[in-house]
Amino acid sequence: MDMATFVSRLKGWLEVNAPGDLERFNPAATPKEIVSISENRFALHRELLDLLALHDGVRADRGLTGPGGFMPGGYFLLDAKSMRLGQRDMERAVAWSLEDNLVDFVVGNVAHVMWIPIAETHVGSQLVVDHREGPGFGSILEIDADAEIWGVKRWGSLAEMFDTTYRALSDGTPVSDGAGGSIHARVIESPAGVPYVDWQ
Repeated sequence: MDMATFVSRLKGWLEVNAPGDLERFNPAATPKEIVSISENRFALHRELLDLLALHDGVRADRGLTGPGGFMPGGYFLLDAKSMRLGQRDMERAVAWSLEDNLVDFVVGNVAHVMWIPIAETHVGSQLVVDHREGPGFGSILEIDADAEIWGVKRWGSLAEMFDTTYRALSDGTPVSDGAGGSIHARVIESPAGVPYVDWQ
């Protein structure tokens, strides 16, 4: 299946069961917005390009739980602008680590110039797409300082992440978290009475 199919299948489940999350999807990113993410520093992974051509992330209330955080762990998908800013933050962190002799701690653990943040939680944990050449190209890695998770591989691809999310929601199966535990999804209602996905 291609990304459009994985995304469509997940949206179909949300439409029936968690419309509060479905309504948070943004329209497609523009070609200019997509190009701005890496500014030709490197080519974006095909699945990321396909996802942005469908939806420019989701609208979410930063710093708050609620609709939009329907990916496992309460992650909400970032828009192209946030991806660009996040990638530049990664570049700055790597540069500072070189200056402060902290390369071993920072690079490949909390930041890399070829990582693109694609999702965040309301407390600042991140999922990134690994754009380094090699077998991990396109993998989804997690960074969660509170759980001491440093660049741990969560999924082999964006397609796998969407597939896992759909299966967990539709079948009620648990999802492994980056710390070796498991989390479950439930549907709850917002203060306005609109159902959305919550992960526990």
